[in-house]
Amino acid sequence: MKENVKYYAIPFFFFMMLVDGQATRLIEVWTKDAYVAKFHFLILALMCGCRALPKRYMVITALVLGCIYDLYYIGVLGIYAVALPILVWVMYGMSKALYRNIFTMFFGLIILITGFELATLGIQLLFKLVSVNGTFFITRFLGPTLLMNMIVFAIFIFPFKKLFVIE
Repeated sequence: MKENVKYYAIPFFFFMMLVDGQATRLIEVWTKDAYVAKFHFLILALMCGCRALPKRYMVITALVLGCIYDLYYIGVLGIYAVALPILVWVMYGMSKALYRNIFTMFFGLIILITGFELATLGIQLLFKLVSVNGTFFITRFLGPTLLMNMIVFAIFIFPFKKLFVIE
């Protein structure tokens, strides 16, 4: 079963990228843009995939998904095309600590999402694509994003672990 993971992983990651965008948009509409909670099903799936798949496969997959994400959602190639492969590389670097048990995966996900959001914001600020108020970023974006992804983790970690055949 573990050898078959590489065949369904890429379509699953792509589907999770689409679910991220749709769920994020749904929350924006539901809260009338008061809060911007960004879902990260893809990061959770990549984290589980890193345990079952080779590093090269995952970095290349993250690069391709990052390019697709940039072109589809942002229109500027480079932000997620850089951030996603670096995120996967960090997941492999943290693998000894990250995959010890469910609690380390949970707190690792929080750290990874925080770092990912700060990195993407930093890239956007560097190239003057956005201007952001720090208070707004923390209270109306990062806080709700982390809360929603904690809930996503609690609900979906076991199905994702089963899907990627993690012991």
